[in-house]
Amino acid sequence: MEIGDYVVMPRKHLSVVALGLLTGPYEYRAAAPPDFRHVRRTDWVRPALERAAVRGDLRDSMGAFLTVSELSRRDAAVRVQALAETGTDPGYVGDGEPPNGPQDLVSDVRESGTRQLTARDLIGLWGWKRRTSDVIDLVDQNLAELGLRVDPHFNDVQLDGLVTVSAAGFTGLGEGIHDQVRGDEQQAHSKVDGPRDRDLTWRIGNLPFVREVVTVRMGDALSQVITPMIESDFSQLPVVDHNNVLRGVVTWEGIARAQLGGRTATVANALDPHPETARVEHALFDRMDRIQQSGFTIIVDGENAVIGILTSTDLAGQLKQRIEPFILLEELERRLRRLIRHFSTDELPREIRRTMERGQHLSLGQYVFLVEDARCWNKLRWPFEQQDISRRLATVRDYRNDLAHWAVDAPAEDAAALAATGGLLKLLKLVDHDPAV
Repeated sequence: MEIGDYVVMPRKHLSVVALGLLTGPYEYRAAAPPDFRHVRRTDWVRPALERAAVRGDLRDSMGAFLTVSELSRRDAAVRVQALAETGTDPGYVGDGEPPNGPQDLVSDVRESGTRQLTARDLIGLWGWKRRTSDVIDLVDQNLAELGLRVDPHFNDVQLDGLVTVSAAGFTGLGEGIHDQVRGDEQQAHSKVDGPRDRDLTWRIGNLPFVREVVTVRMGDALSQVITPMIESDFSQLPVVDHNNVLRGVVTWEGIARAQLGGRTATVANALDPHPETARVEHALFDRMDRIQQSGFTIIVDGENAVIGILTSTDLAGQLKQRIEPFILLEELERRLRRLIRHFSTDELPREIRRTMERGQHLSLGQYVFLVEDARCWNKLRWPFEQQDISRRLATVRDYRNDLAHWAVDAPAEDAAALAATGGLLKLLKLVDHDPAV
């Protein structure tokens, strides 16, 4: 540490940190008590900076280690200086373009110590587009073999959420990369991490939620609240302090109570101080009933700072997005079964005959064989182009196979395949008529 460096000290049992500037050289004071003999003179420019003023990624680093460590990740030096001068953390702006491949990722970590990218870009280094169970396991294994770790894990954020890749320990990448591992990494890791056991619980953070949240302050007039609520069709607005820490929520019901009660038309008088809140690590299904009852939940971090909002409308949209593919596929397969029920086993192509003989339903892939068979196609007498229906079935078959491996990302991520499924179902309804109600 040099004179002029900034130092940060967590304050035990307090929700603040002390931030100072080194002003003198190292001193040893033999007469001092044992724990106070090693000294650096420090000008504590912000002795009680609220932890909530520090953004989550940097805040976690400040409180994670039990010894003196250099904070080198995510523009830490620039951000700490800004906190000392202004009390505000400007945050970290990650790299724009992802690496071209796994080895380029290794090179970036070797050069800079860390590399930030989205979960989508990370799995894309191995050619994947969605986080299925197999993909998650394979990427975990590849990262471990490269001597890399990811924080937070790419399975714990949204697909376009940011993760930071760093060296996992002291083996796996050679001496070059580990020469640059700082004290914070050395404290946390003494060996290369292997593939981690995956968290299989659906959590709040697995759903996309609004992150650019409109908020208001306690002293704001209600007229400042009503306009954005009407304009954007909001039912509620979070109330925060100067560090974005949640203090309550304003709803239309609260506004009505304040106005009808003759009180001063301020946010404070319309405040609900105990709104429904959740953190990204909370189990989703444990919170769903409460979200439905209140209509929303405000997403907060460990310091109760607002980082997003999830409404019951958002939940309904996600439910549709995740269920619709399965409903369409089920109806499509049932209609196909009904359309071929007049086929005898001997009339079916040899590739699928045995399936029917065993009393089993055909798979979507087997329907492709049936449609491509000239005799079967003639018997179907569908008013469509044979090759077009065959191509459509092949597309839906591949989509169905992808759904079988769905783990994290919504199946409707492939909008074209979902549209193709709906389109084929629409055609089948023209030749497969439901009984009159």
